[in-house]
Amino acid sequence: MASGARTAHPLLDFEQRCDWGVAPPAKSPANPKMQRTFTRQELYDLVWSTPIVTLAERFEMSDRGLAKICARYQIPVPGRGYWAKIEAGQSAPKTPLWKIDNPTLETVHVGAYKPPVNPYVAFAIEAAAGTVKKSKEERQKTRAITEQATKASEREAAPRAPKEQIVFEPVRRPHNSVSGLVAALRSADPNQHGEISVPGVKVHKNSRSRLISILHHLALALDQREIMLSHSDKGIKTEISPDDVRLEIVEERRREKHIPTPTEQKKREEHDRRREIASRRGQWLPYESFWPEYDYIYSGKLSLEIQNWADGARKRWKDGKHQNLEALLDPIADGILFHLAFEKARREEREAEERRRKHMAHRRELHKKRQDREASRLNFLHQLGEYQKEAADLRTTIAKAAAFLPQASSEYLRMIEWAERRLAHIEAQNQLDVLTSSLREQNLFPEPDDLYDSEGDPPPPRNSWSY
Repeated sequence: MASGARTAHPLLDFEQRCDWGVAPPAKSPANPKMQRTFTRQELYDLVWSTPIVTLAERFEMSDRGLAKICARYQIPVPGRGYWAKIEAGQSAPKTPLWKIDNPTLETVHVGAYKPPVNPYVAFAIEAAAGTVKKSKEERQKTRAITEQATKASEREAAPRAPKEQIVFEPVRRPHNSVSGLVAALRSADPNQHGEISVPGVKVHKNSRSRLISILHHLALALDQREIMLSHSDKGIKTEISPDDVRLEIVEERRREKHIPTPTEQKKREEHDRRREIASRRGQWLPYESFWPEYDYIYSGKLSLEIQNWADGARKRWKDGKHQNLEALLDPIADGILFHLAFEKARREEREAEERRRKHMAHRRELHKKRQDREASRLNFLHQLGEYQKEAADLRTTIAKAAAFLPQASSEYLRMIEWAERRLAHIEAQNQLDVLTSSLREQNLFPEPDDLYDSEGDPPPPRNSWSY
C-alpha cells in the first residue's frame, strides 16, 4: 500500500465523523456527550467492525444502551463468541441487515439525542420546569425550618443508602380526596380473571390493598404541591383549577394459552360422550366450552400513566426491579405538577393569543372606519367647495341679469327668482351654525376621537388565517 494511503474502514470513518482524528482523545468530564446520526447501514458496519463495548465507550454510553438502540432500529449485532473467533483467525458469519419498509427507521440517532423542541410549546416546557423547581425549593425550605441543622448536616454527610423497595402499611382511613375511589375499589366485583376495574384503574384483586395505600400517600404528596385529587366516572383527575391532568393506574398482565385441568378435561370427555350417544339416537346436543381459551397472569407490577400530552415530560412510572411506585411518589407528584404547569402555560398563551387576535381585529376595524371617515370628510369639503363655487356663479348671474329685468320675459324672471332662492339656500348651508350641526351629525371631527389608535395604523394580515 502506498505511503499516506487511507484505508476505507467503517471505524475510521466513525472517528473522522466524530472529529477525533485517528486517535480519539481521552475522556474528560468537561467533554460533552457525543451525539451522532447514522444511517442503518453505517451503524450496522460499525457494530460488525468494532466490539460494541468499544463503540459504547466512545459514545460515552453503556453497551446495553447501544444494543437497545440497534434493536430499536432493527440492526443485528454480533452474538457471543463472534469476536473471539475473529481474534483466533476463524471465520464467523455475519447476520445480514434486512430491509425494512418504515422510512422513519432509516436514520439512527446515537447518544443523548433529543428531537428538536416545537417552538410553539418551548415556552410552556420552560414555564413548567420552572414551576416544579420552585415547588421543590419551597418544600426544601419548609423541611429545613422544621429540622435541626445538626441532623440535616449529618444526613447530608452520611453515605447514600442503596435503593430499597418501600412497603406501605394498609390504610384504614384514606385521604379524603381518594375516599370515593377507595370505596369504589373495595366494592368492585372482580371479573373471571380476578381483575377489578373502575374508571382510571385496572388491577388484580390481590393488588387492591396496596393500590389504596399508594393512592393515599400520593394524595399526601399532591397536597404538598397544592394539587387536588378527585375521582369521577371519567377517571382519576388531578387539578390546579382550572387546569387538570388525568391519571390511569393499571397492572401488567400477560396472556397464556389455557391448559385444561384434569377436572375440566373429565367434564369435556363426559360431554363428548353424551353428544355421541345423542347422535346415535338421532338427537343433537349443543357444544359447550369447559375452559377459557387463554389465562391472564397478573404480575403484581403496577404502572401509573398521565393521560395528558406535554412535550418533553415523563408520563409513565412503573414498578421496577430495584424500586416500586411507593418510592416514586415524589417524582410522580412532580411530574403531575409539570403537566399541570404545562397546561396552564399553554392555556394562558392561548388566552393571550386570543386577546391579541381580538385586539388586532379591533384595530383593523378602527382603521377601516377611519378610512371611511376620511372619505366622508373629503366628500363634505368637496360639497362645501361646490356650494361656494355655485353661490359665486349665481351671484354673478343674478347681478348681470339686473340690466335685463325691465324687458325680460316672464320665464326669464321666474328663472332669476329661482336662482335667488337657490342662492339663499346655498348661503344658508354655508352658515357656521348649519355647518357645525352637519359636522356633528355626521361625526366627522369628534373630540375626543373615538377612532384614534395610539399604536398607529395596523399592518395588513400576513395571510387569511393570521391576524
